[in-house]
Amino acid sequence: MESRTLQTRLRQRRDQEKKKALLILLAFALVLGLWLWYYFVYTRTPEYAARSVAEACARHDSAAVQRYVNLDRTLSRAYDDLTDDMLRYDAALTAENKVQYEQFYDVIKPQMLAGIREVLMRYIETGEWTLPQGTSMTKGRQLGIDFERFLERSQIRNIEYINVESAHVVGDTADVQVSIRDRVTEIPFSLRLRMERAQDGHWQVIRMENYKLYLDALATRQNQDIADYIAATYDIVSSYNQMLESQRARFSALARQAHGVFYGDTADAVAALIENETIPTLKERQNQLDAIAIPRGAAYLANLRHTSTDLSIAAWTHYLKGITTGENEEYNTAETLLKQELEIELRITDIIQHNTVSQALPDIP
Repeated sequence: MESRTLQTRLRQRRDQEKKKALLILLAFALVLGLWLWYYFVYTRTPEYAARSVAEACARHDSAAVQRYVNLDRTLSRAYDDLTDDMLRYDAALTAENKVQYEQFYDVIKPQMLAGIREVLMRYIETGEWTLPQGTSMTKGRQLGIDFERFLERSQIRNIEYINVESAHVVGDTADVQVSIRDRVTEIPFSLRLRMERAQDGHWQVIRMENYKLYLDALATRQNQDIADYIAATYDIVSSYNQMLESQRARFSALARQAHGVFYGDTADAVAALIENETIPTLKERQNQLDAIAIPRGAAYLANLRHTSTDLSIAAWTHYLKGITTGENEEYNTAETLLKQELEIELRITDIIQHNTVSQALPDIP
């Protein structure tokens, strides 16, 4: 009796062990299957490529971005779409001027693409948007165009990836719908990416099919917000600019009187003008502007104004030090800062002028 009970228990234990072994085998097969599917199927899909681009940007992996995006083809098409969009919607251009601008943009295209690629790759690697420096042809306005303004108009600095919506594959090409959002206006958009299969089986983005529609969606909102912001700040800017213009005129008169060399009573008068009037006026104007609610689409313009004020205050501060100490280095620093301020002011004027021409249409730099 005891022998049969023992045999029964041993048989039950063997059955349980067989079940455990079978479950372990099934689990291993499932894991292996998932691994094989992931590495030999999913990683060769357009969806994987699209997600990999966003993930590569997040971890600052420029090599991975270049693997899944054909930057030359994508940027070239985006450049054509952007310049065409700007010219098509600029109501201030005649037909003849549009042709001239088209030719101009074609001539500078290689240098512009090189600059855009440089800025984009540096952002991917560092997470910071920095403009071309040194001997780059896209530094400042060397090509006859404000590169910073052009970059802002491209909207690429504020794109936020959300997720992959869908993918439709036909042979070696695919259309992938990607949900994105503009960080500034929070406008959502479904961006359609055209992809091609590379020889080794992975997919690459070759262009953004509906990039123009994205630009239009943002421009309509931004231009209206800019128009509202300009109207809300008009009285502040107008009144304070009149005061600043009067102060600059007095400064110029004193500078002519001193023949550029400040000493004695003239130096005291200039120092008092800068310290007691010009710098306080600049600060008061910015405080007034900061008190105005800024529409989302006008944030870029508002930031430019703030930057211009900071540069102006810094320049006048160094100029004041130059007057009181006589050090040429202070004057040189002031001149450098004033040039930077002038560049910002030109950008501000450009935005306002084009917004005035067409409040609800895309503008050109």
